[in-house]
Amino acid sequence: MLTNLLGCQRIDLYADPPVLSEEQSDRYRGMRRRLDNGEPLQYILGGCEFMGIPLKLNPSVLIPRPETELLVERVLETIRPVSRYDGWNILDLGTGSGNIAVALAKFLPGSHVTTVEISEKAIALAQINARDNGVEEKITFIRAGMRDLLNTGSECFDVIVSNPPYIRTRDLVRLPRDVQQEPRTALDGGEDGLDFYRVLIGRGHQYLKPGGFLFMEIGDGQARDIENIADEQSCYDEICFYPDYTQTERIVSLQRK
Repeated sequence: MLTNLLGCQRIDLYADPPVLSEEQSDRYRGMRRRLDNGEPLQYILGGCEFMGIPLKLNPSVLIPRPETELLVERVLETIRPVSRYDGWNILDLGTGSGNIAVALAKFLPGSHVTTVEISEKAIALAQINARDNGVEEKITFIRAGMRDLLNTGSECFDVIVSNPPYIRTRDLVRLPRDVQQEPRTALDGGEDGLDFYRVLIGRGHQYLKPGGFLFMEIGDGQARDIENIADEQSCYDEICFYPDYTQTERIVSLQRK
């Protein structure tokens, strides 16, 4: 909070301990009160970094996690070896702050990302983040719900990527206090946490070109259930799971036949 307030590096606080002005002291005390009341630090600071990219944040969007960086890295590692990787057409479902879309737009030159988000406030923030990072012309923003959008399909995307809500409804009250202040719509995955995976796996192939990929972040212990959902479909060739930093299966990819 002090580095944010003073515009300095952490080491500067030790090398040359600052003396706060009265105004700075008031602002710092206000930030501390917000933190003590359970408000996430990223909301207090008004932003965070995602894959080295600065993003603005507010309570209308989910706070990006390191696990979601693994999701983007998996997309990049899968498609970059392909010679035409600079022209991929990507669909980001549930874009939130735009962290996934902005990262892919920056790291895949020549590609275009279409984002879908139901929250008007989230779209407005994602557009700011795209503009601030110089990729607004590479991203199209659509306001819609994932379920509504996927009712009809058009085989036009090489990649679909999503970090959907995956917390079971009954578990929301047991989340840490700061997490409970994030948007419920970005957390609540339904009774068993799998509502959006049924939609994404069941209908996502309608938007994928043959050979296209569906990448998703998943919750703890959901891999086998998601594998069962995928097995009910006949349109995917392969399903792969990838671990996070704790060796928990966190990322899943499916390739359309």
